[in-house]
Amino acid sequence: MRYVTVGNYQISALLLLMIVLISPIAFAATYYLWTTRTIPLSIDEPLSITDYPDSIHVRPGENKTLDISILNSASVNYSVTLVFTLNNTEYQESYVEFSNHTYSITPSVNHIRAWINVDKKAPPVWLSLTTDFYRE
Repeated sequence: MRYVTVGNYQISALLLLMIVLISPIAFAATYYLWTTRTIPLSIDEPLSITDYPDSIHVRPGENKTLDISILNSASVNYSVTLVFTLNNTEYQESYVEFSNHTYSITPSVNHIRAWINVDKKAPPVWLSLTTDFYRE
């Protein structure tokens, strides 16, 4: 076996060869680990309905205003359409009409007004109203 003298030490030529061959790989791996970072990224919904009526009482033939607050936590404006759905779609299609507007939602809290109109021929009923929105 051959040896190489370095200072006062004799090192195996095979060991020296292995160090020379492995060093660039170790350097590359170390460089990659120190310079590459992987972090979680989430794209979150920027809008949320923060305030809306707890209950709505309307009589046949009445038109009622709905005051709704939408929080925009982003730094950009969004166009939003509110979607109102009753748990009885047949009743909704026959007797109830909701506003169908597109609102411009700016950063911060936005107070918007929508409306519900109930036909004069509507029979009395207890329903659930779901309010959702679509960003455009």
